[in-house]
Formats: sequence, structure tokens, C-alpha cells
Amino acid sequence: MVFEVEDRGVMAVQGPGRVRVSHHQYVMFDTDAEAPGQGIDVRLEGNGLVRVNDESTYASVLTGTSYGDVDVVFDVTGVEPPLDCEGWDEVVEVSLYFPAEGPLVGDPLSDDLDEVPLLGDPEEYQWWRFRIHARGRDAAAAAGDIYADEGDTVLEEHLVQIWAAPRTAEIRHRLTDQAGRRSRTADTDKYAETRAAETDREALPPTPDQYKHLTPQHTELNADTLDGTDSPA
Repeated sequence: MVFEVEDRGVMAVQGPGRVRVSHHQYVMFDTDAEAPGQGIDVRLEGNGLVRVNDESTYASVLTGTSYGDVDVVFDVTGVEPPLDCEGWDEVVEVSLYFPAEGPLVGDPLSDDLDEVPLLGDPEEYQWWRFRIHARGRDAAAAAGDIYADEGDTVLEEHLVQIWAAPRTAEIRHRLTDQAGRRSRTADTDKYAETRAAETDREALPPTPDQYKHLTPQHTELNADTLDGTDSPA
């Protein structure tokens, strides 16, 4: 997938594009950023659509599609676009910290990733607001794997609106689908079973993190810049 940027002064539009997903997610991240936690406590406290690591440099967007393809439009603007939840099942806003060169996007287990360019100097890091919309996750979850190149109909659509803005708290504009509800809920027995399994895994010797991409593709982020909204000098 190649994103072509149309220069419109204060607006650049990327997409639509087809993003490959696996394990019910696609990711947006900066080089060498650590994936957010995957434990059940993190999941139950989350919004059911997007998980962000502590540094706000890695986001996992949760999909109904288990493996295969999701249609995603990345819309990068110079100003905050009007909020419009009509026709979408889930809409969540989060803050992420990237260079204007943009995040790498795609399957968390693949090295075949795309880059979504943002606005400004490619070397400049700053805070961005990501408003993520999703629809069709329930239909996609029922269908299972969906591969467009094998003749499957892509059932899930996302819109990711992005603009530069100071870091602010997550906003959950709309949470209505069953995929999100399942992520945010667990009965007592299921919780106890899952938490016990996580405790057993935590006792094992550490293994390489399969979700961490080690090939440098962006300038490394200086963690000292994360305590404010200004970009590093």
C-alpha cells in the first residue's frame, strides 16, 4: 500500500488504504517503541478499540477481523476536524507522539509495514491527536479471516483522523459494538482463569518480545521530551 499525499495547504489526505491485520489488530508505532500491555487487567480497563503504551509511541487498534485485510482511511489535517460519529460503531480519541515523518502501520508481526506521513518537518517530533472510527467489526468477527486477494469481501472499515494538538486525555465518543464490549468485560470465572494463566507466564524466563520491531526506520525518540507538549530542539 502506498499513501499519496495531496497538498491542500492546511490539509493532506492519505488513503483509502488496505491494512493487513493479525491477532485481531493492526499497529501504529515509532521505531523500537514497546507495545502496550496485553494483560486482562489492561484489556478490561481499556476502551475496546485502541490500546496505547505508556510513552504514547505505540498504538494497537483492535479489529473484528482476525487475520487479513481492513479498509482504513488516514485523514491528516492542519486543524481539528468536526466530530461526526454518524454511521460509526466506535469512535475513540487518543494522543500519540510521532515525528512528522509519521508512524509505521500494519500487521504487528510483519516487517512489511507502511508509513503514514504527517504534516511538518520530517525530523520534528510532536504530539498528535488520533480520532479512530470503526464499523463492521462484529460482522468481520463472525466471518473470521478475510483476505481480499483471495476473493473475500472486506467487511471492516476504519477512519483515522490525525491533527497536531497538545497531549490530552483519551475521549470515548462512541462505544456500541459487541467486539468492544467483549474486550471490556469478563465474568468472574473467566477473569480468574485468565489471570492465573498470566501469572504462570510471568514466572517463566523472559523471551524476545514478538511485537517489538528492531529495525530502525525513524530517528530514535528521546524519552526526556515526553514530559511536555513541545517538540525537541
